Amino acid sequence: MVYRVGIVGIGAIAALEWGNPGDIAPYNHAGGISQSTRVDLAALADLSAERYATFYAKWGDTFPKVNYYDSIAAMCAAESPDIVSVCVRGPQHFAVTMEVLAARPRAIFLEKPPTCSLQEMDEIVAAARSAHIPITVSYSRHWAPTVLWMEQLVKGGLIGDVKMVVAYCGSSLLSFASHTTDLICQFAGYHPTAVYARGAAHGETPKGYAPEPDLTGMLIEYENGVTGMQVGVAGDHGSMYCDITGSAGRARVGMYIPPFACDKQGRAIDLAQYARPANASPFKLAYDQIAEHLDGGPRPACTDENWIAVHEIGFAAIESIAIGARVTLPTANRTRRVFANG
Repeated sequence: MVYRVGIVGIGAIAALEWGNPGDIAPYNHAGGISQSTRVDLAALADLSAERYATFYAKWGDTFPKVNYYDSIAAMCAAESPDIVSVCVRGPQHFAVTMEVLAARPRAIFLEKPPTCSLQEMDEIVAAARSAHIPITVSYSRHWAPTVLWMEQLVKGGLIGDVKMVVAYCGSSLLSFASHTTDLICQFAGYHPTAVYARGAAHGETPKGYAPEPDLTGMLIEYENGVTGMQVGVAGDHGSMYCDITGSAGRARVGMYIPPFACDKQGRAIDLAQYARPANASPFKLAYDQIAEHLDGGPRPACTDENWIAVHEIGFAAIESIAIGARVTLPTANRTRRVFANG
């Protein structure tokens, strides 16, 4: 079955930047949908006629039958999309997602950061569970084909039991570094128990919001005994990658670097013996997973409890920065509102 997608918000990550028709691995929703045989773009909802025109000029030949609406209600009433992708800015996520939930699609694909407070997250999660609607959050680098491939190799015992995951990324905790928090969880697991973080918040914010801190460093404790560490600067191989230490070796993986693994003695493991997948849009793989789940298959990555764990880590880190101490999960302070604009 081909599932119909409606996108709310025609911005950079939806369609306007980081990917074009015909690219090998376009890094936006429209590009991923164009590569997938499991979904089709049915409709867009946005208030800006200028954005419609920009989208049409770029993607009109790829999606000649897409329909345009000026409200979520109008789009959902006319199109009944199976999947609604929320691509508005971060402070709008809560209100827009609650409105989408009321329209009862079969699944929601929500851009990060999912909410600006844990209280907002709790309300979205409760409403989604009540309606039996899975929410997948777009920590999109998770679906890079090589990253997924290495995840399966590591889980299959390539380097033994995972002991520590060290990742490299600074900048804003929820809007950017959260990608790397998810990468750590991808290899360490999604059951964090405590967080200690350092960082600094700065800049002016709208009334009622605290500024989003930039991450200097973070230590994550996991229920399974694995330790996660996020270094708030680039490593030897840039940013947005992680080093994984196992009982029988080490591995390195990220969306932008060649994969690497070695045994306990430091001898390189020949990864060419395994079937490495071709490059493709991470968004294609994400939409394919959502479609497979709607067919009755496994839950997509970054869905429900998984993204909740990543978001809990982010807010625990913000709390830890604020109080200068280790924070156990779940974070007690659920009402802190952070201007995470994504």
